[in-house]
Amino acid sequence: MSEVKSIIVSEQGKKVNEQKNRRVARSLIKWKPYLFLLPAILLLGVWMYKPLLSTFVLAFQKWSMVPGTEPIAVGLDNFIRLFQTKDFVQSIENTVFYTVGILPFSIIIPMLLAVATNGLNGRVKNVYRAMFFIPMILAPVTVGAIWRWLFHPANGLVNITLQKLGITDANISFFTDPVYAKWLILLMTGWGLIGFSTIIFSAALTNINRDYFEAAALDGATKWKQLITITIPLLSPTILFMLTMSILFSSQFTFAYIDILTAGGPFGTSTNIYYEMYKYGFSNLNAGLSSAAAMLFFIVFAIIAIGLNVLTKKFAFYDN
Repeated sequence: MSEVKSIIVSEQGKKVNEQKNRRVARSLIKWKPYLFLLPAILLLGVWMYKPLLSTFVLAFQKWSMVPGTEPIAVGLDNFIRLFQTKDFVQSIENTVFYTVGILPFSIIIPMLLAVATNGLNGRVKNVYRAMFFIPMILAPVTVGAIWRWLFHPANGLVNITLQKLGITDANISFFTDPVYAKWLILLMTGWGLIGFSTIIFSAALTNINRDYFEAAALDGATKWKQLITITIPLLSPTILFMLTMSILFSSQFTFAYIDILTAGGPFGTSTNIYYEMYKYGFSNLNAGLSSAAAMLFFIVFAIIAIGLNVLTKKFAFYDN
């Protein structure tokens, strides 16, 4: 009897162990995707969310970043100082200017270029799209050097051409002139974005069923009518995506050219909020003021991003 009992007990123990092993296996299967994501989550936490939290803390402190000094709590003083600073108010106006001005270069012109090249043969189409995309892959320093040479006040090609055509008698200092500086920054940024946006719209066009256009052509619809009634509605997700990208990243796109060519001048007429954040932090060594500007920037653009997301869900049309 004792042997039978021991056999029964061992069998029960085996069953219990098997059940435990199954539960462990199910748990591993359940958590396996999160284990794969763990390295990326850790990297995001270290390199993005930790600095973000530090920025929010520094926004309410005063700190010169000099070794040996400690941050001092100042409450809302940094935010009050921001709106009392003329350059910061000017940077907000310029940020709006760049954001609105960049939209034709990131949406309208690229969409028309993508539509115009969509009907070309494969090799010719790829050549044209590569030509459009080249400005996007050039380093901002290289682009800045080229444009600085083109618009040089003494021997730049633009000044020489204007004088030969009799449009002007004197040299124009484009990048130190309040009238021209920010328009040139906008033009350079838009010129670089056209290629990227054209590729995005071209990729979206390849997903549109050609039967719609053939049916519209049989009904006598012109190319313009097809663009308005078929192409644009079916491109609405891409249009709204590029709208979101342009609004949220226009300041980032213009930052490099401002830093290289104008340093925010003359008299703050070409600066933007990104450049002011950089200047407060690394030129003025005022981490608190820079963090306060970054916090305001984050909150405002987070609200805009949420609004654009709602807009996309409401108006984007998908061909299912």
